[in-house]
Amino acid sequence: MSLKKPGLWFGLIALGALALNLWLRLTPFDFVWDGRVPWERLSLAPLTLRDVPLNVLLFVPLGFGLAGIVTADGRPPTAANKASLSGGGRWSAVGGLLAISLLLSAALEAAQLFLPARAPSVADVVANGLGALLGVGLYRAWAMGVGRALRRYATGRNLMLGLGIYSLGVALLTGYLYRSVRLSNWDTSFPLVVGNEAVGRRQWSGQVEWMSFTWPNNDSMTMYGEYQFDGEAPFEFLTALETTLPPLNWREGPMTAQDGNGVTIGPGEWLATETGFSSFSAAAREANGFSITVSAATADPAQRGPARIVSISADAERRNVTLGQEKDALIIRLRTLAGGENGQKPELLVPGVFADGRSRLITVTYDAPILWVTVDEEEYALSLAPGAAFFPGFANENRWPVVMGGNPRRYDYAYAGIVVGLAVLLFGGLVVARRLVGDEKD
Repeated sequence: MSLKKPGLWFGLIALGALALNLWLRLTPFDFVWDGRVPWERLSLAPLTLRDVPLNVLLFVPLGFGLAGIVTADGRPPTAANKASLSGGGRWSAVGGLLAISLLLSAALEAAQLFLPARAPSVADVVANGLGALLGVGLYRAWAMGVGRALRRYATGRNLMLGLGIYSLGVALLTGYLYRSVRLSNWDTSFPLVVGNEAVGRRQWSGQVEWMSFTWPNNDSMTMYGEYQFDGEAPFEFLTALETTLPPLNWREGPMTAQDGNGVTIGPGEWLATETGFSSFSAAAREANGFSITVSAATADPAQRGPARIVSISADAERRNVTLGQEKDALIIRLRTLAGGENGQKPELLVPGVFADGRSRLITVTYDAPILWVTVDEEEYALSLAPGAAFFPGFANENRWPVVMGGNPRRYDYAYAGIVVGLAVLLFGGLVVARRLVGDEKD
């Protein structure tokens, strides 16, 4: 068989693309079968936003190669194959190629159900289908000639239609990003812990004088209550409203003598509720907002971990919200769909808060998508969507530290710049290319 035959090259392109997809999607081929199909592992959304363009690109050469094979063995249009490249024959071929690509992608995602290291997603199948269509379109442009394809398809009407589809896609993505910073994945079983994690792995040393919690209730009332660390434990949640939260008691310790004016916390001593901090977590999850205020002073400006001052969490990896210390900085971790179970995308830093041992009054308020932090009289804010929820989706790291300060919408502006810039490059480039090829008749 000679490589000079055009159809063979398209076959090699399609086989190469298939082999690449099999390798990237199924390695290390450690399939696990426990007697059932684990449908619960299948998700609608992609694991990360980075997966979307990658899955589109992976199927472009496959669509290109299959189009070359199906459409008259890759030869330019002739009387014998004209029907397959135009009119109903062309659309029939495109539909068939799309069906083949979607079935192949669905098979790959189904195989990933049995690979514990993989995350199968319906979004991956859709992205693969778009990639295959793009590949078919590129083949079509190649077969016709780029100039002829531009004159035929880069018309004003088609460009406006494409811009409309692009705008719809951007609107859907932006809506998804806003939804991803809601508190819908908060776990109401997590206890409130002061000075550590519930499992005792992130000790903080210092003094907590008092702290309060505020949250919306039924859109008509703001709930408020506080813990005043006077006297001996257990410390009751003080509120004038009907809703109460569980008392705080020593989980370990106290090892240090307490003077009744706040609590002193150090190695081997911390406070926690015996039950979940459920009322607060459930209300915050429903309203996508809350406020926590704590008056605290560090005993060591070099504490790391981050060392937990106040945390609603199960252990060192799962939390709803944490206020902690990382060296001299206040660090905030907030659980959202975008931020993950450990709230690290992003984790928010306010430097210099614990540079000395003086008491600081810290308030953290969240009203999705804006997070406000007040340290004494200094105020900071950051919008968590759409920009801050968009960029971590393209990074491999589990952590994305962001220093509070500056324009609170700086990541939103960067996101808007990318969206608008991409539209200008894509559609503006097509307009310029269309003008360069002129209006010569086919």
